[in-house]
Amino acid sequence: MAASYWMLIACFHLVGSFNVDVKNAMTFSGPLEDMFRYTVQQYKNEEGKWVLIGQPEKRTGDVYKCPVGKDSQSPCIKLNLRAATSVPDIMEVKENMTLGTTLVTNPKGGFLACGPLHAYKCGRLHYTTGVCSNVSSTFETVKVIAPSVQECKTQLDIVIVLDGSNSIYPWESVTAFLNSLLKNMDIGPQQIQVGIVQYRQTVVHEFFLNTYSVTEDVMAAATRTRQRGGTQTMTALGIDTARKEAFIEAHGVQGIQKVMVIVTDGESHDNYRLKEVIDNCEDENIQRFAIAILGSYSRGNLSTEKFVEEIKSIASKPTEKHFFNVSDELALVTIVEALGERIFALEATTDLQAASFEMEMSQAGFSAHYSQDWIMLGAVGAYDWNGTVLMVKNSGISMPTNDAFCDRLSEKNEPLAAYLGQFWRSANLILFT
Repeated sequence: MAASYWMLIACFHLVGSFNVDVKNAMTFSGPLEDMFRYTVQQYKNEEGKWVLIGQPEKRTGDVYKCPVGKDSQSPCIKLNLRAATSVPDIMEVKENMTLGTTLVTNPKGGFLACGPLHAYKCGRLHYTTGVCSNVSSTFETVKVIAPSVQECKTQLDIVIVLDGSNSIYPWESVTAFLNSLLKNMDIGPQQIQVGIVQYRQTVVHEFFLNTYSVTEDVMAAATRTRQRGGTQTMTALGIDTARKEAFIEAHGVQGIQKVMVIVTDGESHDNYRLKEVIDNCEDENIQRFAIAILGSYSRGNLSTEKFVEEIKSIASKPTEKHFFNVSDELALVTIVEALGERIFALEATTDLQAASFEMEMSQAGFSAHYSQDWIMLGAVGAYDWNGTVLMVKNSGISMPTNDAFCDRLSEKNEPLAAYLGQFWRSANLILFT
């Protein structure tokens, strides 16, 4: 009995207690569907006492200030922080940022409101990196904090290698395919560049990577591309010419990621060269997507087995992600979405860019805490959802690496999904000498 008694006392000592005044209670109301009161903080400034209430719903979110100890009929006032919470020089996606999900007061005055679902676009990719608004004691945004935002590096050099021999029919299906693919690309210097090569027994550069600098001009040029015609299909020659002449500095190559899309409808007349040509592409890290059009085989009631095997040998590994086949020319447009997604996925997988994208889904501001001169932000989505902490102050940002919190060797190639940074507490360490 005595042991239970003392354990109970110890628990109460650790938990602590407080009184709730039910007689003079104040009620602050707002729309339940908008998650009004999702976060609540008591706050005091020169104007008086307040209750700050976060409302992260309605997608964008915001914060309300509700007076305490004044006229009990005074309504809560929306601060409209979302208008001032903006990050320059990026293509923001603020509609779903849920500002007010995290709300903490600053011991030195003011408070911090965060929207961990704030995102920005790089090409077609969305990066949910989070944002916080550092608000002064007079309810003005003094600084927007977005420590996980990285410079967009969507540099892809894409050369489309087209079989222009007589058997491709109708050619309008090829240009329709090109335009459907190109319209989703953010084409321009330091972004995505596109060139087109057409081959039969000879090779022609329709235009180079640096010929056009906006999507509309590339689409117009693709539409004007006419079928050259020819009786031979020199696929190895077309690929090799694109490698040696299109992917060079003089014609605009950026050197981040080189991509080749090969479209053909028949076995090559120079297939004895294919292995050497593909090996050279591998040596230069050219990612290859190969598309087999089966139309001429179907029209002639011919076996496609050898043709399909040849085109698979052209595609990069893994083959299932780089090889496509369509029943005929009209069906080319049906693979545009899948092809586009696989091409754009390369933006985030190159070794040169890997470090920049470790924070791509970090959701900085999922939690927050003030510690002396530092603002501490939890970033649960960082490092494949292992999470991390970001420490921010005027002099800069401190961001531990993934290895600081986990042993990569113990993960056995599987992400830990530890969600580090969900909650915050701090402690003071006193050293005696």
